[in-house]
Amino acid sequence: MDPEVVNYHYCDSLSTHPLSSGTRVLVTGANGYVAHRLIPELIFRGYTVRCMFRSRSARPILSHPRIEVVFADCLDSAELRPALEDVHTAYYLIHSMRDKPQKFIEKDQQAAANFVEAAEQSGIKRIIYLGGLGEKSESLSDHLRSRQEVGRILTKSSVTAIKLRAAVIVGTGSASYELMKSLVLNNRWIPFLREFNSKCQPIAIRDVIKYLVGILETADLESRVYHIGGKDVMSYKDLILKFASILHKRVRFFDVAWLPIPVEWLCRIYACWLHFFISIPVNITSLLLSSLRTDVFCRENDIADILPFEALDFQTAVEWAQVKESKSQVFSHWSNVPPERMSDLLPLCEFESTDFEIDEHSLEIPVSAEKIFPIICRIGGDNGWAHANLLWEIRGLFDRVIGGVGLNRGRRDPEKLRIGDSVDFWRVENLVPDRELLLRAEMISPGLSWLQFELQSNASSSVAQPEEVSTRLILRAHFIPKPFWGHLYWFSLSKFHTYIFKGMLESFRKEAIGDKVSQSEPVPGGANG
Repeated sequence: MDPEVVNYHYCDSLSTHPLSSGTRVLVTGANGYVAHRLIPELIFRGYTVRCMFRSRSARPILSHPRIEVVFADCLDSAELRPALEDVHTAYYLIHSMRDKPQKFIEKDQQAAANFVEAAEQSGIKRIIYLGGLGEKSESLSDHLRSRQEVGRILTKSSVTAIKLRAAVIVGTGSASYELMKSLVLNNRWIPFLREFNSKCQPIAIRDVIKYLVGILETADLESRVYHIGGKDVMSYKDLILKFASILHKRVRFFDVAWLPIPVEWLCRIYACWLHFFISIPVNITSLLLSSLRTDVFCRENDIADILPFEALDFQTAVEWAQVKESKSQVFSHWSNVPPERMSDLLPLCEFESTDFEIDEHSLEIPVSAEKIFPIICRIGGDNGWAHANLLWEIRGLFDRVIGGVGLNRGRRDPEKLRIGDSVDFWRVENLVPDRELLLRAEMISPGLSWLQFELQSNASSSVAQPEEVSTRLILRAHFIPKPFWGHLYWFSLSKFHTYIFKGMLESFRKEAIGDKVSQSEPVPGGANG
C-alpha cells in the first residue's frame, strides 16, 4: 500500500520545515499503531524511512521507493548495528506489554541499553522516544515505571535523546480508544474503581504525530523530557461519561471499590470481565487499568515554545475518529501486532511438517474470479462468516473463555483486507487479488490452523463470452495437530467443518450469482423505454 494514499496529512500545518530531502529516519516498532500513522507523514515530507521489524515473519503493509525494510531484535546487539547505519534520527517506539510484568520490564531495559550502545557506535544524531506521563512514586504502575526507566536509559547516552510523554492516545484503532468504545457500547452499568477518579490528559493521535515530526525538524535541541497532551484534563470517570455522551449512550457506575481485594487483583478481575466484550488481551487491559491509579497530565508545557500549535480537545478528537470510522478510513489498528506466541510463526508455505491435516471443499461458480474475490474478502467482523454464524459465535465465545481473542476483535475495514489485518480470531497471512486469501488462526487450539480460499479461473481464453466464464472456488482448512489432543480436536470437529465450509461455498455462490443477475437486468426507462 502506498503510504501517500493512506496519509492523514496531520503535519501539513506544522510551522517546521522538513530536513534535507532523503534524510534517513529509522522507525522501530514499525508494525505498531503509532508507527503506521507516522511513516506516511515522513514519506510525504521527503524522508527516507527505514522500518525496523523484530520478526522476519512480519509483512510490511506500506511500500514506497523511499521505504527500507530491516529486521532486527533490540535484544540482539549484533542485529541492531546494520539497522542503524547511515541513520540521522531514530524513533524508539518499542514496548513489551504482552509479557508478564517482571519479564517485560527486564526486556524493555535490555532492549533500550542495546539500542543506545548501537546508536552511539553508528553515529546517530538523535533518538526520539514516545513514553508515558506520570510522576515517580510508589503508586506508579509497572507499565509506566518501565516506560520511564527506558527513557532514563536512552538519555544516559551521548546521543541526543528527546522524550515525549503522553497519556491516553485517542484515535481510530488505538487500544485506549477501542477499550472505551467497547466499554460504552456493551454496557449500561459499569463497575466503578477508585482509580477512575485519577486525572488524565488525553491527546489525539493527530497531535502525537505532529509532535513527533516537529521534534525531528527542530534543530539544536538538548536531551530532555517534554510533556504532551490535549486541551482537557479530566478524571477517567468523566472521560468515559463524555465518550458515552458523544456516542449518544447512557451509562452509569456502580461502586466495587469497597471489595477487600488488592488493587492488582481487582484490576486483573476487571480485565477478565472486560475480556468478554473487548478484543484487547487480558494482560494488556490489566496493565492499562493498573496505570489508572496514577495521575497522568502535563506538569509543564515547554513544548509550546518549540511547536506552538493548538492541540485538539477530547470531544473533537473522538468526533474526528468517528468520522474516519464512518468513512472506513482506519489505516492502522492496535491489533496489527500479532499475539506474542504467534509473532515468530513461519508462514504456511515454509512449514515442512508431514503431519498436516487438510479438509478441502470446492464449488464451480459461473462468474469470474473478479466478482467472487471481493465477496470472500468481506467475511468476518460485523459481516459475519457467510454461513452458520451461531457456530462461529460459539467457537469465539469458547476462545474468549479460555483466554483467546475470540470474535470481538472484528476487522479494520468492513470491505477491504490487506496482509497483516486481523479478522476476528484470524489474521491475513497472504492475499493475491482474485487468486488467494490465506488466513492464519490466532484462536487457542491444540495445533496450528490456516483457512485458505483459492480461485481457479476456467475461462478458456481472455476473450471468452460471459456465459463461458466460470471459477472454481476451493476452500482448504490446514491443521498441524499437537500429539493426541490435536488429533482428537480435529476429529471431533470434522463434521462441523464439512457443514460450515460447504455452507460458506454455497453462500458465496448465491451472492456472486445474485450480483451477476442484478447487473444483467435491464434498466427501466432505458433507451427502449
